[in-house]
Parts: sequence; structure tokens; C-alpha cells
Amino acid sequence: MEASILETLINPESYVLIPVLYIILLLLRQTPRLNQWTHAWIITGVSVICCFLYFGFNIQSFVEGVLVAGASILIKDLIHIRIRPGKNTK
Repeated sequence: MEASILETLINPESYVLIPVLYIILLLLRQTPRLNQWTHAWIITGVSVICCFLYFGFNIQSFVEGVLVAGASILIKDLIHIRIRPGKNTK
């Protein structure tokens, strides 16, 4: 995916959220009492709330939050599959 396509989907002002959400995902992985399926919901909630606070309460902010959460989860998966290819396959 080219950067120009990414710019059309996600507002460039929201790019700062992607590494922040990635770090939160790494911290959530270390939490033993949280199931792994809850990580995506937590990240999506945090992302949507951050976008609501920054861009205002409208549908565009909600969509922006979901897209940024999806991008951070996708990047996390790509990094972990690339670094440890044998561990993540089931």
C-alpha cells in the first residue's frame, strides 16, 4: 500500500496514534489476566476516544478511530510475524 493511499484513508494528524496504540498493545500482551481477543476491543475504544477528543464528536472521528486502531493492529501483526515467523503460526 502506498503512502498516498494511506493518506486518503487516515488523516495525517492521526498518524501519531499508531505507535502509541502499538505500545499499548505490547503492554496488553504482557497482562496475564486479559484474554487476547480483548486487546483489539481495548485498542479500538482507546483510539475512538482519542479521536473524539481531538477531532470532535462526529462520525468522521469514529471512523478515524477505527481505521487507526486497525492500522496499529495490522502493523503489530506484521512486525511480530516478520520477527518471529515460527511462533505465531497455529
